[in-house]
Amino acid sequence: MATGRPGEAPAPQQRRRQADRREAAERRLLDAAIRLIAERGIKGTTLGDVGETAGYSRGLTAHHYKTKEGLVRAVVDEIQRRFRARLRATNPPADGLPRLLADIAVYLNVSVDVAAARALYLIQKEALTQQSEFRGVVRKTNRLAIEGLEKQIRIGMAAGDIRSDIDPTTEATLLLAALRGARAQWLLAPDDVDIAAVAAELIEHVKRTIAT
Repeated sequence: MATGRPGEAPAPQQRRRQADRREAAERRLLDAAIRLIAERGIKGTTLGDVGETAGYSRGLTAHHYKTKEGLVRAVVDEIQRRFRARLRATNPPADGLPRLLADIAVYLNVSVDVAAARALYLIQKEALTQQSEFRGVVRKTNRLAIEGLEKQIRIGMAAGDIRSDIDPTTEATLLLAALRGARAQWLLAPDDVDIAAVAAELIEHVKRTIAT
């Protein structure tokens, strides 16, 4: 198979293969990182451990993400990507109140990806320390989550499905707190928390309190 003369740019097919290999390696690294963080926390997870667990060299994680902060940022992005993929798989309804309720159901379906939920919880917990290098990553995640919920609330208000006398940012903040609190309780004691019942009740609560 021709690979081109020395000094020439790789052929398109070769570049695609290289890109595919890189993407596959990153997926395996991120999956390993999520599993290790879920098991050990951030402090107990090293870049070398992630590479070895993924089946590569111990130095490959540092090659891809440079630092632990870079890895954590990529892990958070991957967890968010998985959430969006699960939401798309449910064929979500139109934006506004129906979409807001669908988001609640998907977010609290924790058992689908327990490792990702636990890893995100531990990353958020670590970011609470005053000098944490991950505070910026988690603050960005929080802001995007609030903005996403707020967007659906505003669309619902414009459509007349959600009350016009509420503050969208405040309601989005309260809802995110309820969602994360419920997931944390289930992660700590899954046998004691009926998360499906909690999700159903939270959906009804949202309907009672902000829907017209």
